[in-house]
Amino acid sequence: MDWIEEKAEQLKTWIRDLTFRKAMLAYIAAAALISVILSAVTMTVCYRFESIIWNKYADMMQHNEVNGVLLWPDWSIAANWNIWAKDFAGFKGHDRQMMLILDIIRVWCPFFYSFSGTVAAVFLFYRNRLKRPFGILKNGAEQIRKNNLDIHVTYDSEDEMGQLCRSFDMMRVEVIHNKEELWQMIEGQKRLNAAFAHDLRTPLTVLKGYSDFLARYIPQGKVSEQKMLDTLKLMSSHLDRLEQFSRTMKGIRSMEERPVNPEETGAVSIYAEIREIIFALNQIKDIEITLDCAKEAQTGQRIYVDKNIVAEVFENLLSNAIRYAVCRITVSAEYDSAEGLFLLAVSDDGPGFTQEDLQKATLPYYREHGENEEHFGIGLHICALLCGKHGGTLSIANSMYGGAVVTASFNCLYNIYSES
Repeated sequence: MDWIEEKAEQLKTWIRDLTFRKAMLAYIAAAALISVILSAVTMTVCYRFESIIWNKYADMMQHNEVNGVLLWPDWSIAANWNIWAKDFAGFKGHDRQMMLILDIIRVWCPFFYSFSGTVAAVFLFYRNRLKRPFGILKNGAEQIRKNNLDIHVTYDSEDEMGQLCRSFDMMRVEVIHNKEELWQMIEGQKRLNAAFAHDLRTPLTVLKGYSDFLARYIPQGKVSEQKMLDTLKLMSSHLDRLEQFSRTMKGIRSMEERPVNPEETGAVSIYAEIREIIFALNQIKDIEITLDCAKEAQTGQRIYVDKNIVAEVFENLLSNAIRYAVCRITVSAEYDSAEGLFLLAVSDDGPGFTQEDLQKATLPYYREHGENEEHFGIGLHICALLCGKHGGTLSIANSMYGGAVVTASFNCLYNIYSES
């Protein structure tokens, strides 16, 4: 029995996997064969009933003898219209009606069975081969229209409908992929816009610090002409950096595409820019910002670094520290020649990071400490991203003396960026 069931299942699968052309031919052939069989059976039955009626009037058919041979039941002769009409005229009313009905059935049954078989073949073909996959496709299209893409459009067959269902499911997967790409593109653009808005704030704050310095001390005559020119030159350099930053952000689609353009420069110039930023920000709030530089800051060490990225990261770190510091911020900077890393550390005397902050502070749009202050929650994320693109890292921790410590590192080795 198991062998029979296995063979029957294989036959069923083979029939189910037939192409539409072969399946339709098989249905039509089966319908034609059944029509022929039913027609033959019907005609035989009609002949037998007609023979019974003819035999009832055997005495009336004696005149049909030719040379002593009775013409009936040789139907080929009895079917002759003249003989049949003459003998049929002698039948009683009921028998005459039965002969007419049997004759009509016998003549028209092949056409009736052929038409019925064709209609039945069409309906059976639709029910067995089309109805279920059509239902699957209709349901899949309805679910996709409702934005439900978690469905699976499957039809266990190798015929055209099975291939169509698989193609439909592949289309569903492609729609999911395209929606994910679109979502990522929108999310990337959202981050880019937030980063652009966020990173404009600190340079503008630096410029405001310089302008406040000039506005405060020029009327008192405490700013020499040379100091004023130097300050204006610094403001101009920051404006140039903002302009370059705007052009860069305009040409990219996400922060991940932010280019890194390291140039050979002296470590002294990096420390000088850090001092200038600290000087400007010291004019804004009643928070003391101090710089602790390593001895190497006074040497002529040459490094490869993107000064714009370093300045942007540093400004973001200072902006965050100013938001939480009570009265003091300490900045330390040094170049580790052994590792080829430029290190920037910003610490404050604020409340420090919570355990949740330590895990999520570098995530985009995370708002530290659940504060109500209006800000983007993206500063540390941008810093981590830029440090990574510059071959470094961003680490956050709490100081043993209290407050937060954020350390940024930048890889400044030439062989990292050279084409060789």
